[in-house]
Amino acid sequence: MKWIKRLVMLFVAIVLVAIIAVIGFALTFDPNDYKPQIAAQVEKQTGRSIQFNGDISVTLFPWLGAVTEDVVLANAEGFEPDAMLKVRRLEAQAALLPLLRGEFEIGTLLLEDARINLVRHEDGRNNWEDLIVRTAEQAAQTDKEGATAPQAEQAPGEIRPLTIGGVDVRNATVHWRDEQSGQNVTIEGLDLRTGALKAGSPSDIELVSGFNLVLPDMPQIDGSVDLKAEAQMWPARQDALLNDLEVNLIANVAADGRGALPERTEILLRIAKVDVRGSESQARLDGVVLDIKANEAGPTTYLESRLQTTLEGDWSRGLYEASNLEFSADLKGLPEIGETVSITGNAVASADMQAGTAEVRDLNLNVEPLALTGDVSLRGLDAGNLGASGPIQVAAFNPRELADRLGITLPEMRSGEALTQFAATAMLDVTPTRAMLNDLKLTLDGRDLVGRAGIDNLESDRLFARLSGGEFDLNPYLAPESGAEKSAASASGNGESGQGSPAVRNAAQNAEIQLPVETLRDLNLDARFELARLIYEDYRLDSPVVHLTAAGGQLRMAELAAQAFGGSLNGTGGLDVRGDVPSYTARGKVAGVSLQPLLQAVMEEDRLLGKGDVSFDLATQGKRVDQLKSALDGQAEFALRDGKVKGFDIGYLMRRAQARIDGRTEPEPEELSTDFTAITGTASIRNGVVRNDDLAGASPLLRVAGEGQVDLPREAIDYRLTATVVNTATGQGGKELERLKQVPVPIRIEGALSDPSISLDLGSIAKDAVKSKVKERVDEAIEKRLGDDAAPVKELLKGLGL
Repeated sequence: MKWIKRLVMLFVAIVLVAIIAVIGFALTFDPNDYKPQIAAQVEKQTGRSIQFNGDISVTLFPWLGAVTEDVVLANAEGFEPDAMLKVRRLEAQAALLPLLRGEFEIGTLLLEDARINLVRHEDGRNNWEDLIVRTAEQAAQTDKEGATAPQAEQAPGEIRPLTIGGVDVRNATVHWRDEQSGQNVTIEGLDLRTGALKAGSPSDIELVSGFNLVLPDMPQIDGSVDLKAEAQMWPARQDALLNDLEVNLIANVAADGRGALPERTEILLRIAKVDVRGSESQARLDGVVLDIKANEAGPTTYLESRLQTTLEGDWSRGLYEASNLEFSADLKGLPEIGETVSITGNAVASADMQAGTAEVRDLNLNVEPLALTGDVSLRGLDAGNLGASGPIQVAAFNPRELADRLGITLPEMRSGEALTQFAATAMLDVTPTRAMLNDLKLTLDGRDLVGRAGIDNLESDRLFARLSGGEFDLNPYLAPESGAEKSAASASGNGESGQGSPAVRNAAQNAEIQLPVETLRDLNLDARFELARLIYEDYRLDSPVVHLTAAGGQLRMAELAAQAFGGSLNGTGGLDVRGDVPSYTARGKVAGVSLQPLLQAVMEEDRLLGKGDVSFDLATQGKRVDQLKSALDGQAEFALRDGKVKGFDIGYLMRRAQARIDGRTEPEPEELSTDFTAITGTASIRNGVVRNDDLAGASPLLRVAGEGQVDLPREAIDYRLTATVVNTATGQGGKELERLKQVPVPIRIEGALSDPSISLDLGSIAKDAVKSKVKERVDEAIEKRLGDDAAPVKELLKGLGL
């Protein structure tokens, strides 16, 4: 029994010695002496050097742990700054008793005031990929070794799989520099907490962070982000499974330089399941729901949108797809729109990044009552030469209903059926240099326009259009005629001006012409439209063509042509807004037209009838109508035929003059008008004064010559006509003018252009008439006495002015 007692005492002594040894070791052990060995082991595992600038302290029971401060992990080779990670305090613990059983159970890993620098170079290399690769290789090696050693024959002291009690990151700062895009992002105040982390076991993850973003050429953005999820990870396979992922982000943009960015944005992302299979380079996201709310976003005061889809990706092959993609948005506060605008849509989207292509299939976009459908193919995603093509359609809808929903008041039109149906089809054609709609067909109220339109030069933003159509009737779209307008039209038909009182005319002329000058200066346009026929009021224009161009503040009517009013119209024009004062040019030729309908359509003037040819070349400048009149320069030429001038009767004036000479009265005819077979002349225009010195008119009764001027700024006329009766057998009351035959009759037109005074020089008429009568009797006497020898004597008297 003594040996048993001795053995017990020996065992107790050994235990006491061991305890004393452990206590002595704990009291005398200094882990700081092993910093070089620890640093070497970390460098072996990570390929990075590490510095422990603070002291390391350890605990033994119940947790074997270490706490250190001021730890610096070096950056990858070729990256700046020198440190990838700096940690003010780092704490790690492992449970002692499980360790004795061969189980590696780590407590919560704590990082306080960590500073992480992430960098991506222009060539795509980053400073963290090497750490991921090493970790995966080591995990794979561990799994391989575990598979070769049966669990039942596990060697004594072997460490079983790692379990981490959690990760606690407090007040971390992350700097991200992307040299490919030029972005620099700083996230501050990052807190991350997780539950226990063990391969294949679910763990709760929670991230809370405030952030401050400073991006190039953008205002400062402040906000917060919260993340919650249940995660399972298999590091050896690089697989992960996240359930009920929820990310809530709030961003506030500084007022200075905010531009179109929203003042406040709330983003909520929810994903029911995220399945990442890194070993297969695949991922699937089920139940993706993205909600966005924004205040003062661009032209809106409030925006609320939702996107739902399922995402799948295979990044090794560059294949991605968003199936069952649905989206909706409500926009409030759009300019000039009172109510909320709702947008809904759905599509299927896929992309092949290796080929640089993508497709948006079965696209449906709805803004009630508008519906757009299409199938769009994208290309050049890999090379930066983005392009798109495919058919798109806008289903027939009622533009009036759309205007009502958008709060837009349309002008009243003559027909209630006008602007009630619109549809469009086209082939989308987008390249790095253009964005066009080819094979375009626009249908408005049953009438089609076909051609192409879009931006044919994206560098200069030039708008381009080539559209043609059949017959188009403008009348249903014109404003209804009021009673006053009908009365004015009636007055014009009776030869009255119908232009309002002088006060009204002066106000209109002195009012500044409101041109959108800045818009016109920025406009870059090349548009040509042609129709088979255009109907306006009672007029029909066949084959009308309008070609407009604009660039650098210069607008040009390159072509204006039509067959109308029994003839042809051709013209060009221009508007120059580069300077402070707009300038205008117009050049044209009208050939073989019926004068009355043309003037009625253009000037609401119907007093001139007949056929005519007119050419003109004009230029002016000004901001008001009166300024345009005062600056008008140019020239014109006209040749009129087979017509009459209403409201002015030369024959009546001459008959009245003859009657006065005879001491009688001449009754006024029912209609005052002057017939003509031809009127020709030219005009020069300087500073708004139209000068004509070569008017020549002819009718069966008369020959007329004229000269004078019209002062457009002063609206005054000073003109002299000389009318001569040449044939009393025909024409307007010709027989009554027998005594004035071959007698020049001076007629003066002067005064206000709207109501000129027309008068004859009666004294001159009487004198010329007497002179003509005396000459007639002398001629008769000479012929009676001299017979055939009278001709030389007549020529002699003519040379003497008799």
